[in-house]
Amino acid sequence: MTAHELLEAPRPAHDLLEVRDLGVEFTAPDGSTLRAVRGVSFTLRRGETLAVVGESGSGKSTTALALTRMLPGTGRLSTGSVLLDGQDLAAASAEELRAVRGARIGMIFQDPMTALNPVLTVGRHLDEVLRAHGSREKHGRKQDKAARRARAVELLDRVGIPEPHRRIDDHPHQFSGGQRQRILIAMALAGEPDILLADEPTTALDATVQEQILALLADLNRETGTALVLITHNMGVVARSCARVLVMYGGTVVEDGPTAEVLTRPRHPYTAGLLAAVPRLSAPSGTRLTGIPGSPPDLTLLGDGCAFAERCTLVEDRCRTGVPPLVELTDGVRAACLPAAARTEPLPAPAPPARIDRPATGAVVLEADGLRKTYKRRGVRGRGFTALDGVSLTLAEGETLGIVGESGSGKSTLARVLAHAHPSDGGTVRLRGQDVTRPARRELHAVRRQIQMVFQDPYASLNPRMTVGQIVAEPLIAFGLGDRDAREARVAELLTLAGLDPAVADRHPRSFSGGQRQRIGIARALAPEPSVLICDEPVSALDVSVQAQIVGLLTDLQRDLGLALVFIAHDLAVVRQVSHRIAVMHQGRIVESGSADDICENPQDPYTRALLAAAPEPVPVSVQHTRRKTEVPA
Repeated sequence: MTAHELLEAPRPAHDLLEVRDLGVEFTAPDGSTLRAVRGVSFTLRRGETLAVVGESGSGKSTTALALTRMLPGTGRLSTGSVLLDGQDLAAASAEELRAVRGARIGMIFQDPMTALNPVLTVGRHLDEVLRAHGSREKHGRKQDKAARRARAVELLDRVGIPEPHRRIDDHPHQFSGGQRQRILIAMALAGEPDILLADEPTTALDATVQEQILALLADLNRETGTALVLITHNMGVVARSCARVLVMYGGTVVEDGPTAEVLTRPRHPYTAGLLAAVPRLSAPSGTRLTGIPGSPPDLTLLGDGCAFAERCTLVEDRCRTGVPPLVELTDGVRAACLPAAARTEPLPAPAPPARIDRPATGAVVLEADGLRKTYKRRGVRGRGFTALDGVSLTLAEGETLGIVGESGSGKSTLARVLAHAHPSDGGTVRLRGQDVTRPARRELHAVRRQIQMVFQDPYASLNPRMTVGQIVAEPLIAFGLGDRDAREARVAELLTLAGLDPAVADRHPRSFSGGQRQRIGIARALAPEPSVLICDEPVSALDVSVQAQIVGLLTDLQRDLGLALVFIAHDLAVVRQVSHRIAVMHQGRIVESGSADDICENPQDPYTRALLAAAPEPVPVSVQHTRRKTEVPA
């Protein structure tokens, strides 16, 4: 059965899961009540694939955790019921919930490295799950240790781990990111659940690995009849994998319906805004991403009106006086929007995306020639792992060079060698014509001032004990720039430049959203006035609307400051739109490079073609008609 046939297959008649008027509340440290989920209702049938989408803070993950009452901290169900084959899990005892968790409802978490215990082997992980949820055969006889191990090997093989009989005794750090995600899927499948809850399972994965994980989930859905709830902010993943989609905002469902209808004819302005913010691989270089103005609401301050009113282009006075009900419109689509319910025609198409105002690039500022880097493996004889194998590139003032490739291709190693965080084993690096490959200590200080980095995880890269003002001022102190008053003024200037209010300088990183923390990281990187900014996966974990804001900020800063950017990412659509040129890396080498449009429209290398084929677009399968098969060259 093809993916098109799978998504178009008739839905079974029996509702496996029925969620009615679900409400979840948290008690904040100041004693106030945070209404994280409000009045969520939906059904899930056997074998169905349902996507739950929305920005961070919309209530997606909280809803999933509430289904089996795994809410953290002060979280509690405030209203509603969760009926699993008629059994209300909202009122179930602890013993009844233990029988459901893992055995009937399995969970796949977003970050496999956090979800896996680093001191346990993969075999121990699976054995633990099998003992808890899948250790009895159908006739009730207890499985012994050997039988559980055989079952664990079978599960690893099923999810595509090579040589599972040998790898079962390896630890999580010995696997790639995609393989670790497969291990989590194997653990979720151990209890043969009726429902799989997958919380952002492909967010940080490369396009090719993402495609493999989605194909695996589709195969499992087809072969076992397991219903899938896929929580994601990637509309391309939704289009490729799910028959139905549920859109959440401010803790409520604002639209739901068949994927093909919701993605091609959105009824709610928020859904339309999300789709407009999705980067398109077909959009030419220099196209500005369109974000949704404003920010998601503070759930502790929600009023009686529509939560989206302050960001909505169709807002009316009545939208602020009552929460719009979720009503049936056409073609099986429901939307919670008063203006949309009164319309007989679809929402107007968004305006064509604007082009980025790009000045001409200047002189070459950074050159690399024949860079090599090998990592030695402890306790293993031999040459070690070659991360860079003769990489050469140039970067001009005001230019953006996109670097793409799978995990392990050498992208991040290249970034760290260029920034002099790691020494190279061979080759040369020149900054404005000066050889800075192995600078003396004083010269290294000057080089690092000129080449700054923006990291992937803004929370991990910001010291949680320091205020925002201290974080942004830290490079100024390190490079001896200005006195106390001058630094204070510079911090205010940098925060304004990054789109933040200078008044937030006294707050800590935990008080900010992911997109705001990334802006803080950008402000810190700009503090010493660098010539080159290396952005290592700066938007991979962000919602599409926030991603558009950050990418727009970087391009505006480049235009205003003349920065040279190295933009590393696994989303080819984002890379094409932000970059002048693209370099494709595979196994430590640049296998193809050229203008962004040429690389995406006329790729020459088989590896580049495989990456492009795997990139998901927000086009429903019913429109695509065929699912692309991707084979990455070895």
